[in-house]
Amino acid sequence: MRHESVSQAEATARAKELFERVQIPSPERRLAAYPHELSGGMRQRAMIALALCCRPALLLADEPTTALDATVQMQILLLLRRLQSELGLGIVFVTHDIGVAVEIADRLAIMYAGQIVESGPVRDILRDPRHPYTQGLLASTLRKGERGRRLAAIPGAPPDIAALPPGCPFAPRCPKAEPACAAAFPPTVRPSPDREVACRRAEPVQALPG
Repeated sequence: MRHESVSQAEATARAKELFERVQIPSPERRLAAYPHELSGGMRQRAMIALALCCRPALLLADEPTTALDATVQMQILLLLRRLQSELGLGIVFVTHDIGVAVEIADRLAIMYAGQIVESGPVRDILRDPRHPYTQGLLASTLRKGERGRRLAAIPGAPPDIAALPPGCPFAPRCPKAEPACAAAFPPTVRPSPDREVACRRAEPVQALPG
């Protein structure tokens, strides 16, 4: 009503339509319910409907599957992919779960200490990670058929975001670090035309300005 200057009846009809689109059963009854009367999965669907109500071109989904069980998590991911296809949405999906990112994303941007350290198509990064943090992140992820194998761990601890070192923030934990890494933040290079890596050890095809 505030953003599109519609009547209450029109707004209610739009809300019902959105609840149906995100597959909430008995939408009329759910519209009259309090949040605590809905399950976690239905609350998440209601939030997605709320985010879609003004027909955005870009949806920012920040940890939308946190605290959901595996079945509901997959339902939410499938719902987002369907909405992306039907509505032509762009989705920025923020998550700490690399497995979830692989299910939803076409491209990945790996962040460390508030900086993007590597980006590119999902398949390329999974097959050939170039940044040492990405390599460590993937090595510490449990994979099917690897039961009994000891998971790799990245040594050390993340830096204080309020007092970052002058160089690469990952340098103190990086097995490939060299003295130059601690002196200045590394340049961003392109190991392939659609990949970007902020690491001195990445093999560049084209250095990016700035």
